[in-house]
Amino acid sequence: MKYRPDMDGLRAVAVGSVVAYHCGLRWFSGGFAGVDIFFVISGYLIGSLVYKEIRGHSFRIAKFYERRAKRILPGLFAVLAAGYLAGLVLLSPSELKDFAKFALATIASVSNIALWLKSGYFAAGSDQRPLLMTWSLGVEEQFYLIFPLLMLLIRRLSQRAQFAIIGGLALLSLVISIRAATINPDAAFYLLPTRAWELASGILLAMAEANRSHLSIKPPAVAMHAVSLSGLALIGVAIFSFDTFTAFLGYSAMLPVAGAVLIISARHGIVNRILAWRPFVFIGLVSYSWYLWHWPVLSLARICSDSGISASVAVTLALISFVLAVLSWRFVEQPFRNSSTPTHLLLKRYAALAVAMTIPAILFWASGGLPQRNRQVQQMESSADPFRHDVCVMSYGVSHPMLRPPCVPSGQGRAVALIGDSHASALAGGLRPLAARQGYRLLEFTKSVCPPLQEVVPYSMRYPGREDECGEFNRETIGYILRDPSINVVVISGLWSAYLSDNARQWKLLAENNHGPGLPPEQPDALFQRGLNAEIGQLEQEGKIVYLLQDNNSFPFDPMRHMRTRLIAPRRALTRFFAPSTEDWPDGVAPPTGSPEEAEARRLVALVARAHPEVKVIDPEEKLCSTAGCRFALGNQTLFADSQHLSSLGAQIALSEMKLP
Repeated sequence: MKYRPDMDGLRAVAVGSVVAYHCGLRWFSGGFAGVDIFFVISGYLIGSLVYKEIRGHSFRIAKFYERRAKRILPGLFAVLAAGYLAGLVLLSPSELKDFAKFALATIASVSNIALWLKSGYFAAGSDQRPLLMTWSLGVEEQFYLIFPLLMLLIRRLSQRAQFAIIGGLALLSLVISIRAATINPDAAFYLLPTRAWELASGILLAMAEANRSHLSIKPPAVAMHAVSLSGLALIGVAIFSFDTFTAFLGYSAMLPVAGAVLIISARHGIVNRILAWRPFVFIGLVSYSWYLWHWPVLSLARICSDSGISASVAVTLALISFVLAVLSWRFVEQPFRNSSTPTHLLLKRYAALAVAMTIPAILFWASGGLPQRNRQVQQMESSADPFRHDVCVMSYGVSHPMLRPPCVPSGQGRAVALIGDSHASALAGGLRPLAARQGYRLLEFTKSVCPPLQEVVPYSMRYPGREDECGEFNRETIGYILRDPSINVVVISGLWSAYLSDNARQWKLLAENNHGPGLPPEQPDALFQRGLNAEIGQLEQEGKIVYLLQDNNSFPFDPMRHMRTRLIAPRRALTRFFAPSTEDWPDGVAPPTGSPEEAEARRLVALVARAHPEVKVIDPEEKLCSTAGCRFALGNQTLFADSQHLSSLGAQIALSEMKLP
């Protein structure tokens, strides 16, 4: 295939938008769509090569994977090696263990699956995963394990039949993507079945061009200019108007994909001519390296800073990562790509190198992140382990509580039930030993972003369908509690302030069976009181003793990250250059967030409690806060697992005077 400089220019657009988005530049709120452009380019270039070689009977599967290895592995392994070294110096034991797990997934080309199982791309904390960017490599490598084999399987069919098969599979993938975007957005974002149509779009374009290459008719220049400008407009809409609340993928992803297809097909359009300028081409040439390097650099900086980094600092770090990318491209990628080593020998060497790269990751993971590097940090992190590894807090996609040990322990005698969202789950580490000392078993019924309300459910544009899950979960939970006479006490807790927004782009409350087009919306405070009153009323009717918790305070920074940085000297020294706020709270006391939503939530909980005189109200802030601020650490031990969830020690202190009947 003849080299097209405009393709490298298009790569520059893709990587530039991704980097700008990751830097937090608000104009590039949809910059993540750059990955969709990458997928189309990859499908077009690789699909064209494979299709032509198979038609010419010159395709060799080993040669194909040799080219893929030369293209992907040298730069990736360089970044992994640098990540191992940086992790040893900067990361805590739990952070290094987490990094090692995703390094192993990356080497195995399944990091997209690992990240999907762990968290979403737009979820809180995702910016602290240094290998998050490798999800797209996982999608590509999984695709290219299947695509050449499929083409070999259908090689004897007519060109029209081949095109129809690839087109049919692409259409099926698009339909799955559209459906998944409304059912499980994280799966739609990360997994191959919902991404394959993007790569296939490039392949279909390559096949169409190959089959019409013998035609001498060329479209007029004006038409090509119009096509390329239309493509640029579609990409621009995606990059500058999409944001984290856009229902991605589905229909929305069609804009950047269609835009990329139009620009590639235009060839000599005005946009293509601009993209062929040398500065764009050079950025495109190093785009893969820049994509690999920029994210770990930004992520490590955010890990070291307890309240994030500014956009200006992020841009500076992105430029530093560009220098690293150029060096990596020149001294790592190019020498390996131009290697003349025989195919069979080269593949063996890459396989051996891949095995060697797993050894540090296995060591870091199996040892728990080499905790002997800093025992103080290990002891501090252990306080947050019960919350972080709580199997009883149900996640997105699960609508039923876990009704078996350890969530519902076996045994006889009195029991106390803990119900609520992840803030309730964070209390379990403190409530469980307290209950045991007073002769109770603790049963935990918690679900993330699911407040313990009846007749009212949370809704978000980002997670459509979650309201149905939450409603079902709450009905099953209260039904189980009401049927079990051994449950004498019920503890209700939640991140109440999160559900009091009028903005549908955030979480908000809806009447479970009374919402839809044309119905007047109820005010969030009225819905909140209605749902919590209904929950408490059903429990009191069956003679249950109810403890209602005001929510604990939150902070504008992450106390856990603050304490890690305080206890890891190299990290503390590095952080002073780009996040000096990390050193602002040496005594473990800081001002809380104090948002209007938090104040409103406290008022509403107090109102509901007054309507139920028998309810016992517990306020964690009475133990955690004073006129000087709120305590987030005690010595070298943190009381919070992150900016808002209590650690086990924090929960124990917050509930220390709780007396069960």
